[in-house]
Amino acid sequence: MAAQVVDDGVLLDLSGLSWLDPLHLVGVAAIAQLAAARGSRLRLSGLRRNQAGYASRMHLGAIVEHFGGSHDLPVNERELDRSDSLLEVTELATGSDVRQLSGLVYDRIAGHDAEIAHALHTALAEIGANVCEHSGTVGFMAAQTLPSQGVLRFAVADAGIGLLGTLVSQGAEDDRMAITMALSGTSRKQGPGRGTGLPTAVSVVSRLGGEVLLASGSALATANSRGRRHAVLQNSFVGTMFEGWVPVSGARHGSPTLYDWAG
Repeated sequence: MAAQVVDDGVLLDLSGLSWLDPLHLVGVAAIAQLAAARGSRLRLSGLRRNQAGYASRMHLGAIVEHFGGSHDLPVNERELDRSDSLLEVTELATGSDVRQLSGLVYDRIAGHDAEIAHALHTALAEIGANVCEHSGTVGFMAAQTLPSQGVLRFAVADAGIGLLGTLVSQGAEDDRMAITMALSGTSRKQGPGRGTGLPTAVSVVSRLGGEVLLASGSALATANSRGRRHAVLQNSFVGTMFEGWVPVSGARHGSPTLYDWAG
């Protein structure tokens, strides 16, 4: 998944993706916002029919258009089934947004699985607060159950200064080091309660048998109850992406992690 500068803006061709889920959606939204901030516009193309329909129902086309971009997603798609949907791609700009959206996710699933609802609310609140405080730009959030995988996935992304830009003052020397420091609780601002966002998210998701993914710049890491794995992104990402997944009730088993972003 690589953005390419062309004469009329930035082209993002997603034809190489084997599947599409919330992490891809928020990543595309962040790229659209970044293109607009740089005086350009995103042109999104390449999704297969089923993927394009899903992206349209998750409001990705509306987000791309909001930032002056264009796409070939279908229009007038049916709305997502509310029994399966959690949260369409939504802009995240203030602490109020974080509270509202994390609360909305909680309300939609608490009746089905209170433990997962609480964990997801906690993780989204922590990660969303990090975006608002440190990224220097808006972020995007999306979440959805994936019955075929037996998991619930949620993702947050921004095209801000990235973890290295955030933590260079604390001694980070490259993207991988910055990710490691962030997962271990290092924060740009020191003091009680600082740096707890990512470790808290990792803790609550791991406790439920899930996993988190954190990517920034050219580095990517996954973390679960068994430890961490590092990889190099095939295409660097300006900003930060976070994804978590947890098994849904009655299906607490492993799930593949998104390595479409990695090489």
